[in-house]
Amino acid sequence: MDSISIIIPAYNAATTLKKTLESCLSQTTAPLEIILVNDGSSDATASVADLFKNVIRYFHLENGGVSRARNYGASQAKGDWLLFLDADDRLLSQALEKLREAALKQKVGVAYGMVLEQREPPEQARLNGFNYAAGQPPAGSQRIFWRNAIITPGSAIVRKSLHEKCGGFVTGYEPMEDRDYWIKCGMLEPIAFCETVVLDKLWQPASHGSQHSKRIYRGQVAQRALKNWAQVRNIPADWMPLDREIIKSALDEAVWRRSYTILRPLLTEAQAHGVWHWRAFLLSILFPRKNPQWMMGGMGK
Repeated sequence: MDSISIIIPAYNAATTLKKTLESCLSQTTAPLEIILVNDGSSDATASVADLFKNVIRYFHLENGGVSRARNYGASQAKGDWLLFLDADDRLLSQALEKLREAALKQKVGVAYGMVLEQREPPEQARLNGFNYAAGQPPAGSQRIFWRNAIITPGSAIVRKSLHEKCGGFVTGYEPMEDRDYWIKCGMLEPIAFCETVVLDKLWQPASHGSQHSKRIYRGQVAQRALKNWAQVRNIPADWMPLDREIIKSALDEAVWRRSYTILRPLLTEAQAHGVWHWRAFLLSILFPRKNPQWMMGGMGK
């Protein structure tokens, strides 16, 4: 057994999807299946997918975001392991082979490798994804709690049973849904590090990871919700910081990043928890901003 399902959420990915799918088909260890979830694309994503109709399983959803598309793909998967690959990234040829070897050798719930991040010129490509998240529960979760996502989804395989146990990706936490996901996985089962570059990732300034205001605000929402998630499952979480510490950290970063649009809602949360942040307070007066549009409808896209 120990088969692997590759799940690719795709939204307006017509220009990159062909190379992504070709990378899945060139693996030294073949996946059991490749599941493509078209997340309501308005471009030619469906036409590109049709070129591979004999070798992929294709699903089309109304646009609902990357978390929903990943979870849907996982619900349809038949493999023992899942790999969530973005539609503009490429797996290196030995990715599945090396990740599977690491996972089975160390008997873990997650195995992840390193990432080659392609930057916009004149910046050079760089390596990312080191061994910070590896270890027995909850060591890896503790180390990545304050970091941006250390595990890139396309660089890791996760047991399908673990995906179901942790509840999948939470819609509304984007672009921090993956950090929340890996923290939960690391609280439930061991994580292994595979010291091999397994993913060629296209990093773009306009990608989710660069949307600082959304990342900071939703990141602290996700961090604070983790305690309740752990409590419901009787998982020890006394190592987690207090809500006031999480909010203070979010305010510090919002000030540093000049993310003025989220200062007022964060200050409201801070006041409720007895946190005073004079720099954020002064900046909210000097640079008043309305709540961002993505916050108006709650925690949607």
